[in-house]
Amino acid sequence: MFKIKNYIALNKEKIKIDSKEIMKGDVFLTLKGKKTHGNNYIADAIKNGAKYVIVDKIVKKYNNNKSVIVVDDVMNFALSIAKYKRNLFNGVVIGITGSIGKTSVKENLRHFLSFEHTVSASIKSYNNYLGVIISLLNMDLKSDFSLFEIGTNNFSEIQILSSIVLPSQVIITNIFPTHLEKLINTKNIANEKSDIFNKRYNSNIELAILANNNFDEKTIINKAKKINEFKILTFGEDALSNIVIKKIVDIDSFYSSIFIFYKDKDKDKNINFFLNKNQIHRINNILICLLIFIANNISIDLFVSMTRKIPLLEGRGLLNKIKINNKEVNFIDESYNASPQTMKTAVDFFNDIKTNAKQKKFLILGEMNELGSNALNFHIDLLNYITSKKIENVIICGELMKIALKKTVNIKILCIMDFKKILELLKKL
Repeated sequence: MFKIKNYIALNKEKIKIDSKEIMKGDVFLTLKGKKTHGNNYIADAIKNGAKYVIVDKIVKKYNNNKSVIVVDDVMNFALSIAKYKRNLFNGVVIGITGSIGKTSVKENLRHFLSFEHTVSASIKSYNNYLGVIISLLNMDLKSDFSLFEIGTNNFSEIQILSSIVLPSQVIITNIFPTHLEKLINTKNIANEKSDIFNKRYNSNIELAILANNNFDEKTIINKAKKINEFKILTFGEDALSNIVIKKIVDIDSFYSSIFIFYKDKDKDKNINFFLNKNQIHRINNILICLLIFIANNISIDLFVSMTRKIPLLEGRGLLNKIKINNKEVNFIDESYNASPQTMKTAVDFFNDIKTNAKQKKFLILGEMNELGSNALNFHIDLLNYITSKKIENVIICGELMKIALKKTVNIKILCIMDFKKILELLKKL
């Protein structure tokens, strides 16, 4: 077993939970899913080149196969190696939590840090218990930085994940109404997120980068200051934040010039960089990356040189060019993890897009999930917000959107419950 433990710990990106993704030398964890069990795909994993298959149930067919390893519990086995590997890692571990923006910040950080450093980062949005463990197991021990998303939709989850990841530097992107079905309100969300720097669960904490915009975020900052055992850097609209936006100036149709003021004791400085306009509504993510550079004494000039070409992500602003009836359409995908705040941000971004006389804009919105007992009110508020912007060509779908529309005064908004019918409508226009 020690041989397997070291094989996983000393290698990178070897752990897979989907047999279709197995490549030569990988390790397949057979886990129970909602509809099936990984044991049903052992043959596929071996065929695709798995070096080891970890099971917690003896499968007679593979009794004599040395590649199939039986353990008491696959998840506990994975957790034990994840903790072992974390203890071996000597680089900087950054933990990212917050209501929205975790994946975007992680990918933005990967973009900026990778130019001069080796960076490991969790794939996709692997931010729950299983995702964090897999991300640790797949980490490259030779990395200078390792980036982890730490998510939650219920109480005490941040405690558990923080105690596994043990990040020395943490980021709380923001606090907004998300995952309210179990967390109920933003006060609870703030308390839950703040556990990422609670020394009871994360004894490694050295730096906390915290949002400073609303009441809940300020509560988190005050909680961190009371601990008073690690460095705190803040960003946001509050003028007392360590980093604030002084002004944004349009340069041309593609770029804006961002003027930033950073202050921290005797390290006051003005910073200026260019940013693509399709990133302006996510500018706080960029400020977080800048603070990471400052805190780790990485060249600001390097950061500035990289702000023009920050990649967009699938479901988070990625531009796709598609054709409908031989007409080229710019399809902007903002579909991931819709919440009241991200919806309004997307609406503002949409509203600011300039078109010529021959072009039309269409805003297509689905409903928002996990908003608890106030879900309908959030949808009504969103539709009223759209109405206040006087946006035309709005199409909505989903039961909550349908009910919310009946409680608003905007008769121009179309509710179409079938995606195929939405596409048919677009083809006619």
